[in-house]
Amino acid sequence: MSKLSPVVSALGAAQWQRCLEPHLLEGETITAFVAAHRLKPTVEGVAITNARILGFNSAAASGRGVITMQVAADDIVGAEFIGARLVPTLTLRTVDGPRVFGQFHRDETEFLTYFVESLHSAGVGADVAPALTRWRRQRTEAAERTRRRRAQRRRVTVYGEPMTEAQWEAVDEHAGDSDYPWMVLNAGRHGLLAAFDDRVEIRKTGWESGSAAGVHVEVLALADITGIEYRCGALTGCLEFSTTDHPASGTGDFWPCSVQDSEHLSALRPNVIRVPKPYYLGARAAIEALRERVGMGLSA
Repeated sequence: MSKLSPVVSALGAAQWQRCLEPHLLEGETITAFVAAHRLKPTVEGVAITNARILGFNSAAASGRGVITMQVAADDIVGAEFIGARLVPTLTLRTVDGPRVFGQFHRDETEFLTYFVESLHSAGVGADVAPALTRWRRQRTEAAERTRRRRAQRRRVTVYGEPMTEAQWEAVDEHAGDSDYPWMVLNAGRHGLLAAFDDRVEIRKTGWESGSAAGVHVEVLALADITGIEYRCGALTGCLEFSTTDHPASGTGDFWPCSVQDSEHLSALRPNVIRVPKPYYLGARAAIEALRERVGMGLSA
C-alpha cells in the first residue's frame, strides 16, 4: 500500500491511484504520494514508484496529459530542496539537466526526501525494468516520428490561416512517412484542403461537415477528379471538386437555392469546401497547379 505524506488524505490518494493506474508500466507500483504545487506544467502531486518519480495532474481532460513530469530512477544524479521564504521546492538533477517538480509543504520535506533518496539508491526495480526499457524505446521512436513530421510540415506550402497543432495532427492521421501533402489551404472554421501527389482530402468541421461528430473527411483520388471550380459571392465562396460520384452542383452558383436541400446547399456537399475569397486568391496559383496535376492524371 502506498505511503502518504502528512498532507495527503486517504480519499485523495485513492483518487490519484485510480487516475494513475492506466499510465503505470507493467510491474510498476506506487510506493508514496506527496502533494505538490506547480502551474506550468501543472503538478498537483508527486508519485514515487519502484521505477520513476511522476508529477501528475489528475484533472487532465479525458486522461490525456495526466503525467506532466517524470524522471526514471537511473536518470537521477541528485536531489535538493531550494526555495525562497522557506517554501521547499524539489529539484531533481538528472542526466538531462535539472527538473523542478514544484513546491511542497514544509511538513512534507523529510517524508519526500526519504522516498526520493530511497528510489535513487535502489534504482529501477527488477520487476519493472523490462517495461521501462520498452517505454524508453517507444518514446525514442515517437520522438523520431515527431521530428520527421515537423520536418515534413516545414516543406508544405500553407495558404489561408496558419495551421494549428490540432490541424497538423489531423493531417498526420491520413498521411504516411513518405506520403505528405505538398499544399494545404486552411479555411479556418470551415475546414481545410490537403493536396497530395495522388489525392485531395477535404476535411470539413462544424455544421458544414454534415456529420453528428462535427468532422467529415472526404478523400478524392486525382484520377477521379473531372473538374475544379470556385464560385463566390462578395467575400466568400465554395471550392468544388467534381467527380463521377460527385458531379458539379446543379445550380452553377455559389448561393444556395434552398437551405433545406443539401443537393443545392453547396457548403454541405462532401466534395465542396467553403473558402473565403482572399484565401482563394492567395492560393490561386497552387489551385491552378492542382488543376494541371488533375489533367495529367486524367490523361495518363
